[in-house]
Amino acid sequence: MRVVVLAGGFATRLRPLTLTKPKPLLPILDRPLLDWIVTSLVDSGFKEIIISVKYLADAIKNFCSSRYFNANILFTEERIPLGDAGPLRLINNVYGLNTTFLVVYGDIFSNVDYEKVLEFHRKHSGLATMVVTRVDDPSRYGVVVLEDSGKVVKFIEKPHRREALSNIVNAGIYVFEPEVLKYVPEKPSKLARDVLPKLVSEGLLYAYVHEGIWSDIGLPSDYLKANFEALRYYYPNGYISDESLVDGAEVIQPTYISANVRLGSLCRVGPYVIIGRDSVIGPAVRIKNSLLFNNVVVDEGSIISHALIGERSLIGKWVRIEPESVIGDEVVIRDEVLIPKKTVILPYKEVDLSIENEGSVIL
Repeated sequence: MRVVVLAGGFATRLRPLTLTKPKPLLPILDRPLLDWIVTSLVDSGFKEIIISVKYLADAIKNFCSSRYFNANILFTEERIPLGDAGPLRLINNVYGLNTTFLVVYGDIFSNVDYEKVLEFHRKHSGLATMVVTRVDDPSRYGVVVLEDSGKVVKFIEKPHRREALSNIVNAGIYVFEPEVLKYVPEKPSKLARDVLPKLVSEGLLYAYVHEGIWSDIGLPSDYLKANFEALRYYYPNGYISDESLVDGAEVIQPTYISANVRLGSLCRVGPYVIIGRDSVIGPAVRIKNSLLFNNVVVDEGSIISHALIGERSLIGKWVRIEPESVIGDEVVIRDEVLIPKKTVILPYKEVDLSIENEGSVIL
């Protein structure tokens, strides 16, 4: 059985992080999201995986070529954006989707049991099965209403919260029979808009309810949450690499510290902090509820809270970075600078004066 991984999106809502890397290569606990997805598929027995790419396609191809997955990894590259349904026709034209196939979004972090999903699909003999999950706020997703049999009887894309008929939503994983391709328009198209409603109207769509880990990496807050959920699930007592030096620092668990990280004396790090490899944290630094990518340097006395800090960024002495701020790759923030709440700083920017207004975008 072939698997299609949809990894071509621009991920504009995750900028500035996705200005320098595609969303599927953003790390979850020090591993690119795509690594988690492909490894899980291979562990479930899938041996041929077709990845649909467009935005920063070479970065995804280079990553896959550098990693041994024990599977045949193939690519199709969209010349124009095709949505999340259009690539299925392209892939069918290039490689053929002549038997039951699996479709996985490249921006979903989950522990879905693909074997159970396939077993459910075969048992119900539908044309399509979608994986669904329960969320607190269904207004951001495609909401489904199910019969007891698992058949989808209603599908509403992104309803107002007060109008949502359930909290069960599309989880971005499907099993399709080849006949589904007949429902895909011969133009750029969306599954939620152009395909799924037709399948529902004809009684051909069933839903498998996933009860485990699931995160849609759509917004910076989602991305941070996905890392924290992974930390709670895989390392409830935290993780500190044996190759890192943390003596003299206080680490509040759960916290994830990757290889070759150095924490200065009197640091206080955690809870819910992820520090990427080769990062250097100076003395008396306070970090909580934040993610630092690889090769970040934070100098003495700085405070970082509920923030995302891009690769190779340099944070000076006595800097304060307030919640919901997102710092792009290779940003330099000079000493004694205040970064207020919800500030976004694009890559390669140097900031030497405090920012006055919350929610500023520094170009």
